[in-house]
Amino acid sequence: MGYVMKKCAVAGLVALGALLSFSAVAKDLSSTIERVWMKGDGKLWLKMTSDEFDAYCKPGWYGFNLYIPDSDPAYPYYYGLITSALAKQQSLFIANIDKFDGTESCDLTETAYGIVVQKA
Repeated sequence: MGYVMKKCAVAGLVALGALLSFSAVAKDLSSTIERVWMKGDGKLWLKMTSDEFDAYCKPGWYGFNLYIPDSDPAYPYYYGLITSALAKQQSLFIANIDKFDGTESCDLTETAYGIVVQKA
């Protein structure tokens, strides 16, 4: 392989790598919790103070659009973290929120990263 062809091949691989890294960037959001609702079906519903979540998770009754299903094995831990964050006005960091397209409410256990509570 000639020198010029090697340079072109390397440049092509670098460009492809850059393109793939940009396309794999996920959208993460952080906000404080505005309100929490324990629905009769067992789901723990959240409404965040940032309206950015509405673009990815369709608001339902009273604006609630994020939830944790009671079927998740870590439900008690989510419940504890969320209610504590609400009481202390701490932020929740939600990674990969763009996994959702805004057509329905979001099950936060499906992001593959769970939730992160950040210091107030």
